[in-house]
Amino acid sequence: MELESSNTNLTNHTTPPKKTKEYVIIGILSVLLLGSVGYNIFQSQKTEENTRLFAIDLKDEENAKILLQKELDSLTGEFEKTKEGIDVRDSLLSKRDAEIFDKQREIQNILNKNDVTQSDLKQARRMIAALNADIGRFKQEIIVLKQQNDSLTVANTTLNDEKNTISEELNSEKEKAQETEANVRSTFSISNYKLTGLQVKKSGKEVETDKAKRIDKLRVSFDLDPNTYAETGVKEIFIAIYKPDGTLGKFSDASPGILDTWSLGQVSYSDKVKFNYTKGSNQNISFDWEDFEFPKGTYKIDLYQNGFKIGQKSLDLR
Repeated sequence: MELESSNTNLTNHTTPPKKTKEYVIIGILSVLLLGSVGYNIFQSQKTEENTRLFAIDLKDEENAKILLQKELDSLTGEFEKTKEGIDVRDSLLSKRDAEIFDKQREIQNILNKNDVTQSDLKQARRMIAALNADIGRFKQEIIVLKQQNDSLTVANTTLNDEKNTISEELNSEKEKAQETEANVRSTFSISNYKLTGLQVKKSGKEVETDKAKRIDKLRVSFDLDPNTYAETGVKEIFIAIYKPDGTLGKFSDASPGILDTWSLGQVSYSDKVKFNYTKGSNQNISFDWEDFEFPKGTYKIDLYQNGFKIGQKSLDLR
């Protein structure tokens, strides 16, 4: 449909031959198509990498340090391989190259510490996520630059009417990339994730238990790590509870539904927790799941935010 519209507009111009105009239009459409496909591929890859990154348990500092180093090494290798294939370059790419190199060096300095702390690891993880997004954007800029050099050199005198449309589409793609990056950065990481079985005495006293026949409810609690990219306001975390038989547990008066995720497609959830968050703060979240009965077996509770799985925990009841 776009190609037909472009040909109609061009019939009012008289300078280039008809065949040349068609080649120009095909070239421009190729730029938009390849850029869009490339963007989607890179974005899918980057979000999967960030999902794996934020699943790293930072409480095990030695193992976390090793895993974060592997993530950094993988990104470094990916970036170096990307640069090897560059046959066109401009000032923007040079600037991006320098920025990415500086970020790599800063992350490496953190991971090189002998007495690395959990706080250091959190900072390194956030920076690796940002580095991941930077490299994805660098790749996208290379594709756009190559296609522009190859296909748009003759477009200045023949496609003035299409210029605004192309600019709007490129700006739209850029806005989508920025929005996606903002979602990744504002996604919470959690710590101290606990599932506790509780028996409620007649007096109202709660006693921890892992015996299915005595349990009255499961308590879920975790800490939200400080995130300076998450703005102050009402936030939502989606909860998926799976019983030992694999069925989805339901809360009383809950609002279950289906959630779109970056790497798992659509997943069903049991309920969602809404809470007020203050930017950059550490916050504890706790809620109870009550049911008529709790059969023996393993219960699993997954947590999702911004389309990412941010926590997974299980509890065995005997």
